Amino acid sequence: MPTTDIYGFKHEDIEAARMVIESALSLRMEQAQEDDYPDYYYYRVELPSGPCVQIRRNSGPFIRHQIGSSNPWYPDYALLVFIHGPQQELVTKYLRNATSGLSFLETKGSM
Repeated sequence: MPTTDIYGFKHEDIEAARMVIESALSLRMEQAQEDDYPDYYYYRVELPSGPCVQIRRNSGPFIRHQIGSSNPWYPDYALLVFIHGPQQELVTKYLRNATSGLSFLETKGSM
């Protein structure tokens, strides 16, 4: 079964989180918007090897849609990082070794 690794940043600065992830993975993330919520944006990148990395706020429409509540998944973490897709273990290896301030939260069945 495909899985998603979920990490969290305690701070709310999505731009700083983007720079940390980009530096750890030596890549550039793109800003994306939810179709139904044009004021809600997040960052994402799909790597050529297959995995997708997303940084999202732990509030707003995405969280309400995913868990059916406006309460955050992990109240101590303002930003969540999702890694899913083929060869995601390559990404998680770099994040675990090179990223300060990022905490591993869980692995769960893909969304």
